[in-house]
Amino acid sequence: MFQRVALWALVVFVGWAAPALRADEPTGRPFVLVVGIDQYKDPQIKSRPHAEADARAVYDFFLAKQNLGVEKDHAKLLLGSGPSKDYPAEVATRANILKAFRWLEKSAKKDDLVIVAVFANGAPLGERSCYFAVDSTFKNRAKDAVASGDIEHIIDKLASHRFVAFVDVHFLGFNVGKEKAPDSNSRNFYREFLSQGDETKDPQPSRVLFIANSGTKPSLDLAKHGIFAQVLLDGLQGKADSAGYEPDGNIMVSELAKYFRKTLPERAQKDGTTETQKQQKGGVVEGQTTDFVVAYHGAVRAKTQERLKKFAALTRGGKLDAKLVEEGRNLLSSMPKLVGQQDLRKAYQRFADGKTDLDSLAAERKNVLDSMVLSETDARRFATTIMNAVGLVRRTYYKDVVKGPLIENAVAGLFKGIEEKLPAHLKEQVGKAKEMTDADLYRLLTDARQQLGKREDLDKGQDITYALNGMLAKLDRHTGYIPPEVVRRFRDDTAGSFKGIGVQIRRHDTRDQLQVVTPIFGSPAHKAGLKANDIITTIISEVDPQSGAPYEKPKITSTKGMATEGAVKLIQGKAGTRVKLLVEREGVKKPIEFTLIRNTIEVESVLGYKRAKDDSWNYVIDPDNKICYVRLTQFSENTYSELEKVMRDLYKAGIKGFILDLRFNPGGVLDGSIKIADLFIDDGLIVTVRHRGGKETSYVGRADGSYTTFPMVCLINSGSASASEIVSACLQDHGRAIIMGSRSFGKGSVQTIHGFDHQSILKVTTATFWRPNNRNLNKASTKGRDVDEWGVTPDKDFNLKLPKKEENDLFDHLRESEIIRAGPSTTKSDFRDRQLDMAVDYLRGQIRTASRRDAKRAAQNR
Repeated sequence: MFQRVALWALVVFVGWAAPALRADEPTGRPFVLVVGIDQYKDPQIKSRPHAEADARAVYDFFLAKQNLGVEKDHAKLLLGSGPSKDYPAEVATRANILKAFRWLEKSAKKDDLVIVAVFANGAPLGERSCYFAVDSTFKNRAKDAVASGDIEHIIDKLASHRFVAFVDVHFLGFNVGKEKAPDSNSRNFYREFLSQGDETKDPQPSRVLFIANSGTKPSLDLAKHGIFAQVLLDGLQGKADSAGYEPDGNIMVSELAKYFRKTLPERAQKDGTTETQKQQKGGVVEGQTTDFVVAYHGAVRAKTQERLKKFAALTRGGKLDAKLVEEGRNLLSSMPKLVGQQDLRKAYQRFADGKTDLDSLAAERKNVLDSMVLSETDARRFATTIMNAVGLVRRTYYKDVVKGPLIENAVAGLFKGIEEKLPAHLKEQVGKAKEMTDADLYRLLTDARQQLGKREDLDKGQDITYALNGMLAKLDRHTGYIPPEVVRRFRDDTAGSFKGIGVQIRRHDTRDQLQVVTPIFGSPAHKAGLKANDIITTIISEVDPQSGAPYEKPKITSTKGMATEGAVKLIQGKAGTRVKLLVEREGVKKPIEFTLIRNTIEVESVLGYKRAKDDSWNYVIDPDNKICYVRLTQFSENTYSELEKVMRDLYKAGIKGFILDLRFNPGGVLDGSIKIADLFIDDGLIVTVRHRGGKETSYVGRADGSYTTFPMVCLINSGSASASEIVSACLQDHGRAIIMGSRSFGKGSVQTIHGFDHQSILKVTTATFWRPNNRNLNKASTKGRDVDEWGVTPDKDFNLKLPKKEENDLFDHLRESEIIRAGPSTTKSDFRDRQLDMAVDYLRGQIRTASRRDAKRAAQNR
């Protein structure tokens, strides 16, 4: 009895401050829907050699009792070949597939696990895609295939909060024949499986999607299965059970995702026979996700169940308090994610195995929980930081905000960030936040932080990040918190410069090393001769990149398996310091060593039509008519000075027509947009900034130094935002330029950067801006409908909205043009920029008209 009382006292004394322990999975039922089609009735649709074998294997796995034990009436298998002696499958017709999805929608409840697996072919369909059923036809796919929208509509209404989809679909799995190949809008593939439905639900349903590849290429086939199914099955059968210090018998969706991301590219490298096959890497896409069990590791789980039986026998008859029995059972059943909780699990394991007694368990438990208690001082420090942020936001936000809801959202964000449920007592308190005093709100924040205790997932200011992200996200999409570790990159992006060698890199999927995308013009990397597609194999540092302090001996770092972010930290650094790179180049047998001196790198934001022979920009798109072209990628602190120099040179060269391309330009600094607009107008209003309380600031242009003697076109699209809209709206309202393309984004708000706690930043929307004609630009201030007044709309007869696929291709085309190449450009020569063509044609017409008018005037003056 003494032991029982002592342990209960421990619960009362320290349990309140301990982090919440991982509970058992919700008591729900698993549902499984698997579709596989090898052969299609329409010969235009290609066959899939292993699709049905993959489907049967996945179906068998989840029905096996030791793996998940899905009941047969909770599982459906649809095959192109239909039922057989061993498999009571349904025929995978369009009607049956849709019927099966609707069955899931009607049957699965909130706590149920829903698993969908699809092994098939598909095709683009308008802006979206479709999935071929066995009775589908390529020509009539709009009517007889399963449209992605049909699936999305069903998943929208799915009640289950635990949903995972395994999708291996080739969306170009057809022979076009004499027809025109449909546009492949791969950015829209698969999104139906991540549909969230009602975004106001709390908590949001978990949606996790595993995909074989982008859908534009066939997945690699192995001997018996496709690589996608084989890697998934290997992981599900136990290889993914890796979190913590030992397997626990549960395959969590996060464990499977980690295993899949690592293993599929390795398998593709090993088993692929072509470069395309070797580059397959698959992907895991997550919506709002909370970790959950997707299968059981049978052999390990059996041992876990045996240990649980021993634990139950040792605690029978009230020998251990009921709350501690529940705690022990939860810890023994599933590996917790926190180190402290894992230590506590080990204590319970030793007790269950008979290696310690109750007294020892109590002592170990007390030591562990004591180590996880957050002090009142630390909790108050957290509360003070959040309250300071609340005060700053309330003083500066462009409209009035109430304190209580801000605190409520901060607490919710803190718990959401670590995927923990808000305890009942805190949930009750949070519900009263609107009526609380400042002292009560401060106490609420302190209690919320102490509730979670010391834990590694809230270390290093992560608790502040989660809380402020939750708080600020409810205001508007542009107000946000920038933690200290991101501030330098944010400031570099704003300034348009950074300290480094001047090279853009990415991870090469096949080599698993770093690949040069392009050197930046004029940078040390460019001058030294680094080329696009070079493989950086080794980084040799003689000094600390940030401080410049010398190392005792050079640090040699292989880039094999290195994340891009890690490489950037090693390559960038203090100006004047040296770094060496070992590079492998196609066609060169031996590695090349580059010794580079870091410097301040000016990022190009003023781009031309194409690269010249010396890699600089050529701004003349039509030499005969002297039509020039400039594309601004952003409005950084140095964009205006760069553009002003370019315009000065073009003016001296006799420019007769000008195209300013602001497509895909997300904006930037306000001051830069005002100066750039002023470059092209006479005297007049550029923009009005309206602050809270009716205060206005008007920015006016001056004719001095403006370029107004030639016709001008400004190109915009839905990616043109903020500063881009200030410039384009000003040019339109002053009649200085014809606006062409498609409607802009509609971001008519100004953000102010505030230095905050521990060198972090609060980015707060402090005002809205209004175009010279006093019309609204901000889409968020309206209902967001096409008929509403927001953004910048192209002038009449010049609105050319591109289909999504064509717009995506345009983005890629423009990005490709930026690359400095070692040899001839490999940019797709068949791509036609229709919006740019329209601009050039218009200016040619204006120049011809002006030429005829000048000729007529000259004749009259003779």
